[in-house]
Amino acid sequence: MNDEIEPIFIGEVDDIDIGSVENFEHEDVNYAIYRIETGFFATEGNCPCAERSLLSEASIEAEELECPSCGNKFSIVSGDPITDLDQTPLKIYDVTEEDGNLYLNI
Repeated sequence: MNDEIEPIFIGEVDDIDIGSVENFEHEDVNYAIYRIETGFFATEGNCPCAERSLLSEASIEAEELECPSCGNKFSIVSGDPITDLDQTPLKIYDVTEEDGNLYLNI
């Protein structure tokens, strides 16, 4: 996290259901915001595969996501590839919660 950049307001905690992912765009960059049993997480918004699919369309199971195009699975928590270990890891970002609001730290 860069302490010189103000966190970006994403929305309210109740805007994202547990077990789901939402697309969030800021300054023409897509981010994927996840809510899983262990909390809120964020990754880059597009899969690093050739198709560059939006990860907001990914299938979510526990702490893993599956790209809708290439089928590769990644850890939502670490960004690490699970099925294709040669795949580039996802960039991850911190999400903070304050007074029922969510903020993205880029």
